[in-house]
Amino acid sequence: MRRPRGDRKPVAWLAAGALLLATTVPVTAAAAGDSGQWEYDATIYMWGAGIDATTNTGADVDISFNDILDDLDMTFMGSFGAHKGKWSLLVDAIYLDISQNNGGSETIPVLGGAFTINRTVDVDVGMKAWITTFGGAYNVVDNDRATLDLVGGARYFWLDVDLKLDLSAAGGPLMTSVQRKVSDSDDVWDGIIGARGRINLNNKNWYIPYYADVGTGESDLTWQALAGIGYTFKWGDVLLAYRYLDYNFKSDFLMEDMNISGPALGARFRF
Repeated sequence: MRRPRGDRKPVAWLAAGALLLATTVPVTAAAAGDSGQWEYDATIYMWGAGIDATTNTGADVDISFNDILDDLDMTFMGSFGAHKGKWSLLVDAIYLDISQNNGGSETIPVLGGAFTINRTVDVDVGMKAWITTFGGAYNVVDNDRATLDLVGGARYFWLDVDLKLDLSAAGGPLMTSVQRKVSDSDDVWDGIIGARGRINLNNKNWYIPYYADVGTGESDLTWQALAGIGYTFKWGDVLLAYRYLDYNFKSDFLMEDMNISGPALGARFRF
């Protein structure tokens, strides 16, 4: 598995991975309706993205989607939306549980090789994270060619990391064993505003979905953009898109900056 460049701290590696599998906006835009009744939808999706980030110590991190999948223990990703007339509500929640074990040993000569010390290091890292978005939207364009909603809400990111280090050394007259455990957690709230919608193609089933937002708060700046192609069925929609998410954190967060980009595949069910 490829490891981060520079400062290879497991905490930084996992902090960067916390946002890999999802962003906090459903991958399809709900069309406005005028039935006067509440209508609902649920979305599932997977984002096959890579991460480019910088830790707060200045180290670069470059992680592929396959690297994250290798260390994934459990995840939950889902969104729920409701709309009535021109108004719509949405909530999107992601739970991520990642763990990694690294171990190794080496022989250290002492006093010109008079005796040696065999040193063994074992590192266990565990990370849990929630990424949740709450928001609302108001439709301003809805015709045969296109829809456009104005979006406002908040994005929340919570991260908890546990690090366990076992260090043992034996050789000659020296034998030692040291164990250390460190836990750390962090979170950020950001307000976001943006727009979402769709452009209908000549075939009534095909359309181009789009989404963009920008926000700030406990982060210096966060923004996101998405565009792709979708197809409408009787039961819902299927979407293939390319999306990009960027974060600039404040100096006291685990990461300094992060951008995540790659193809996304999702399905939206209406009921």
